[in-house]
Amino acid sequence: MTNVKIILINPRGEILLLHRDDIPNIEVPNKWSFVGGALEEGETPEEGVIRETKEEIGYDVSNISLFKEYDDPGITRYLFVGKIDKEISELTLTEGDDMNFFVAEKALKMDISRNTRRYIKEYFQKK
Repeated sequence: MTNVKIILINPRGEILLLHRDDIPNIEVPNKWSFVGGALEEGETPEEGVIRETKEEIGYDVSNISLFKEYDDPGITRYLFVGKIDKEISELTLTEGDDMNFFVAEKALKMDISRNTRRYIKEYFQKK
């Protein structure tokens, strides 16, 4: 299985997080996480993260870069970084029950998924 996520950063340096639905059979239910999901057959990781961003928040992301590839047991994860120049009111949430921008320090104190915590720490540590 292959999964993609993207750290979307606004001009204020805040990151976009989505609050996942409280449905037991989804990955990390009821937690804050980045935009992303599983690759579809034949997609490259770049195509997948662009599609997921459009599907989940209605945003056409461009100028993305691969931050890191993770080879976890049973799954390969690709973490991208991109810029977002829209406000929350200009986005359309189609997955989850909430979304907002947060500074990284605040996000780390929230109920976020284990991988989201890992990604935030690794990305902002390298900056």
